[in-house]
Formats: sequence, C-alpha cells, structure tokens
Amino acid sequence: MSSMNGRKIAGFAAAVLFLSTPGVAEASNSSGWRAPAPDDRLYAVTIFMGEGTENNFSNIIENFFDVEGSTDHVLGLTASRLLGWYGPSLSFEAELMYAYHYGREVYHEIGTAAYARWHDFPWNDYVLTTAAIGMGPSYTTEFPQLEAQPDGSRSRLLNQLNLQTTFALPSRPDIALVARMQHRSGMFGAFNGVTDASNFLTLGLRYEF
Repeated sequence: MSSMNGRKIAGFAAAVLFLSTPGVAEASNSSGWRAPAPDDRLYAVTIFMGEGTENNFSNIIENFFDVEGSTDHVLGLTASRLLGWYGPSLSFEAELMYAYHYGREVYHEIGTAAYARWHDFPWNDYVLTTAAIGMGPSYTTEFPQLEAQPDGSRSRLLNQLNLQTTFALPSRPDIALVARMQHRSGMFGAFNGVTDASNFLTLGLRYEF
C-alpha cells in the first residue's frame, strides 16, 4: 500500500472516529433502532457553494487550515429524508444531490448518499450542532480537470464521501449553517483505477421541515 493510500485511510479513520467512540456506542445501544417520531422533522433542503482544492483528502484532514485553492467552484442543492434513529443521538438519512460546477470548466454532477448524523454535543444549549458523514455514488457530465490522474485514469462515476457539520440556534433548530466537505474518489482504484479525485470545501444553509 502506498504512503498516499495510508494517509488517506488514516484521514478517513479520523473523520469517522466520532461514530465509534465509547460515548457514541453507549448512547446508541441504550435504545436500539427506532423509526422517526411524529414530531421529527422528516425532510431537509440544503443549498451550498464553495471552492475546489488541489489538496487530497488526507491532506485536508491533517492540515485543514493550510489547503491550496483552485479556480474550480461549485453550487449545489440537496434534498434529504430522515430514515430513523439508533439510540437517542445517532440518526440516519438519505440524500439526493445536484451540483453545478463552474470556473475552470462547466459541468453538472448528480449523486445520492446515505448519512449517519451525530446530534449529542455538550454545548447544544447554546449552539445546536450535528456532525455527519455520508457516502454514495456520484456522476459528472464531464471528466473534471481537477480529477485528472497522473496515469491518465478517469471515470465520470465515482464514490462521494461527504463530511458535514451544522450549527443552529436553539430558538430556530430548523435552520442551520452548514460546513460541508464534498469529496469524490475511486475508492482506492476500484472505479477504473481512480484514487483521490476531487475535494470541495463549501458553506451553505440547511432547512428542515
């Protein structure tokens, strides 16, 4: 395994570590799986925009405040539905996404993803916070230059792995600021030999209803 793949695995492990900590496991196992409650907000719409980066996934995780931007930009819209809960603090949802890419080149992206979202943070009385990770297929209408591989490998269909954090006021839990990292890759070469493809750092707004 190359050092790049090793760093990528380490970065991925760090990103999902919060889902396997003792606190999360204890809270999740306390109640087991349940369907959404009648007072749950079942649906959410998110609009986001941001900039691409020349850094790969693991570099961003390890050096978040020292990333190199690019001339690639994205404007995206997602619609999601709450599927259920495991314990009182871990929810699951399904998402559909459309993204318009512009800057160095213009193309469109569609995708779908399954998300796990953690809701229990000690400062929620002041700022309601969630952290989520989502994964699923993503398809682009072009071969993005940002995703060019040294060996020429390329694929329009790749895997997306998205990291997301939301922040909302307790008085308006239905409207949240979203920080989202939009990542596409070939899952260590499983998609036509593509490894780390593209990464976008974005901000947006999420409305739940």
